[in-house]
Amino acid sequence: MGFESWGRHPGSLIQDRVMAELLELSGGMNRLLGNPFGPVGDAIVGPWSPPLDIRETEDALVLVAELPGVSQEDVQVTVLDGILSLRGERRVTPVGEGEAVLRRERVAGPFLRHVLLPPSVNSMKVTATYRDGVLTIRAPKKDAAKPRSIAIDVS
Repeated sequence: MGFESWGRHPGSLIQDRVMAELLELSGGMNRLLGNPFGPVGDAIVGPWSPPLDIRETEDALVLVAELPGVSQEDVQVTVLDGILSLRGERRVTPVGEGEAVLRRERVAGPFLRHVLLPPSVNSMKVTATYRDGVLTIRAPKKDAAKPRSIAIDVS
């Protein structure tokens, strides 16, 4: 099973004259304006950076990373010297038999994110859950960093 360029597949839309001219016009515009997704049909493989949200609650820092198309086995979370590292890889989706790639805009390849954790976080109790392509990392705060209510005596 190999990769076939667009237009070489027997059922390709490029066989249609109007479609071929539209593609030629689109290609010219991409060359003129620059195409951030690369040429049509090529896989975008290389380092990328998944989007990451960081929230703070009273008890913890919560980090949420979007990793659609990445299997749980391809994700690794580590904490070392106060630095949380998120690394993994999204693999290129193989082309099935009888298919041709018309456009590939989803990035594939390795990723690596580092987040400096504040000293108030207990790095020994960091947990991670992964569900539906969303990784949620919970870094609980040390007890000393949590707000404490102090009762006021009325005298």
